[in-house]
Amino acid sequence: MRREIAQVPRAVERVIGAAPDELRDVADAIRRADPRWIMIAGRGTSDHAAVYAQYLFETHLGLPTGLVKPSVTTIYGAELAWRDGLVIAISQSGRSPDVVAVIDAARRAGSLTVAITNERGSPLASTADWSLPLHAGRELAVPATKTYVTELAVVAALVSALKPSAHDLSEGLASLPDALGATLSQTVDWLDGAGEQAVRDLAAADRALLVSRGYNLATALELALKLKETCGLFAEAYSTADFAHGPLVLAQPGVPTIAIRPDGEMGALVDETLRGVVERGGGTTVIGGTEAADMPGALALTHTLPESLTPMLYVLPGQLLVEATARRRGINPDAPIGLGKVTLTR
Repeated sequence: MRREIAQVPRAVERVIGAAPDELRDVADAIRRADPRWIMIAGRGTSDHAAVYAQYLFETHLGLPTGLVKPSVTTIYGAELAWRDGLVIAISQSGRSPDVVAVIDAARRAGSLTVAITNERGSPLASTADWSLPLHAGRELAVPATKTYVTELAVVAALVSALKPSAHDLSEGLASLPDALGATLSQTVDWLDGAGEQAVRDLAAADRALLVSRGYNLATALELALKLKETCGLFAEAYSTADFAHGPLVLAQPGVPTIAIRPDGEMGALVDETLRGVVERGGGTTVIGGTEAADMPGALALTHTLPESLTPMLYVLPGQLLVEATARRRGINPDAPIGLGKVTLTR
């Protein structure tokens, strides 16, 4: 798992390098189709990539974007009015029958379909009108790390291709591999220093909370899943806006709260939640940008990326934190008991 996290910068570099050729025809097809809406299908980690995609598609393309409920198609057998839309499926393996079934139904009903997968010859890639590879290479550890980040990178590159005027994306993507490399170095130093306390707190806990908002809600959701599957820790993720509507009562001594804090207005909103956690006696660890530098124990990453790309940066420290916590708890993070690399659902 740790080796594969270290491979993320090169994998993202491959995505960005291949994007002009691979995305040109897909972007042209989407423009011709002129979809009125977008729906995204995914499970587990890929569902969190879909949450990121929701924010990116809506903020940059202005298209209402939702998440598919595969059981509507596979279990309830409902026929949906897919015409005039764009349906995207995200799956590392491209083999889950329910996600494939959604793409098949959407394509037959007149929607343009795109698969984002790490397996070029998978059933999903063969079923969709278009397929975009992740370029992650083989991923051996059960917890998905580099495939998650490359899913985000493919989504961001696709939006950039669809909207060339979005210079924040195009310029940010060009510098992203270097920023990812710097983040890994900063995180290793942090884990050897102030971050060691976060590892100890998580390893000793039986529950944990993760909070963020906006683009990085996806980061909180993904890291909560990683704590569950990799460390056997009951972890829940919330948008800070939702957290204030009741779940704040879960914050208490002995329950670590990990906050993903982007710079700017969204970060200030995260701060409001953190103050509530501290007032209830809860401990906090912050992963964020330069504005987090004065927060005790925080990892304040030095970067110049727009907030829309920070989920690819901020998830790396979280992944390494999870890996270190699993080892502190005596668990093999590469192969958690009871889990397999590919999960097939219908």
